[in-house]
Amino acid sequence: MKIKFLSLEIALLLSIAGAFAQNGATESITWNYNSGLLTIGGIGAMPDFDVEQYGETTWATSAPWGKYYDSITAVVIKQGVTGIGTFAFFGCMVLDSVDIAGSVTKIGINAFTRCYSLKSVVLPHGVTTIDNSAFNSCGLISITLPNSITSIGLRVFGTTHLSSITNLNPIPLNIDPLVFYDVNISTCTLQVPIGSVSAYRHAEVWKEFHIVGIEVGIEELPAKAGGGELLVYPNPATGTCSITMPDEFLYERSLTLSVYDAAGRLVQQMVLDNEAETPQLRLGLEAKGVYLVVLSNGRKEYRGKVVFN
Repeated sequence: MKIKFLSLEIALLLSIAGAFAQNGATESITWNYNSGLLTIGGIGAMPDFDVEQYGETTWATSAPWGKYYDSITAVVIKQGVTGIGTFAFFGCMVLDSVDIAGSVTKIGINAFTRCYSLKSVVLPHGVTTIDNSAFNSCGLISITLPNSITSIGLRVFGTTHLSSITNLNPIPLNIDPLVFYDVNISTCTLQVPIGSVSAYRHAEVWKEFHIVGIEVGIEELPAKAGGGELLVYPNPATGTCSITMPDEFLYERSLTLSVYDAAGRLVQQMVLDNEAETPQLRLGLEAKGVYLVVLSNGRKEYRGKVVFN
């Protein structure tokens, strides 16, 4: 009898441990749940999900981790995952932390709807699309949007408590007013790159926010499509350096050379002499630090970094 009792006790302990550590795979995506933390890995986009009824009145995601809808407190989406599926975390009511890898480019319909405890999200550079109602009716107070965003769907932030948005795109995206359905945007602070304040104050929908300019780091400055690497030498430099002119720019007119400091401030700009194959860049010897150098013809640009010491 004693042996049977111990066996039952061990079985119960294993059952309890299993309830707090579960994992599996769905298509090319893997998942692991352990004591509130859900980790999503793999290569490619998550599949799309639906909603499923749990109990008499509760609906949550039909994803395999949906059974933990009332205990998932943190989600980590690892590098390699490229898309967050439809309804992926719908109804995860105690979820309060989301870490999204830079490989993610799309957030699906209703992905975080009814995540009532989710207060703040920073979307990584690389996300281009946020589908309809992705954050609708969640607890969102603040959101950071990268400059890679090209599409924001209807009611993405609808019925939230947004009071602060950081939008790193220097050019206001054309959006529908329903993006912020049932949000009091007149009392919401919109932080944008300091050089873009005027553009946002004249852009539909965005102009209704309380707009504040912020300095943007050089890693967050957007690059034009088809950009390439610019050779700057010597590097490090002491006040003067040379730039190798890309072959396709040798006969271009109206080339512009711009230099930005580590905070994203434009510190120097010049129109280049097209006959110079190795134009020189000169900064004061007191201006030490890392600088981003951008050579552009208005359609394409080349970028490089230089350290002045």
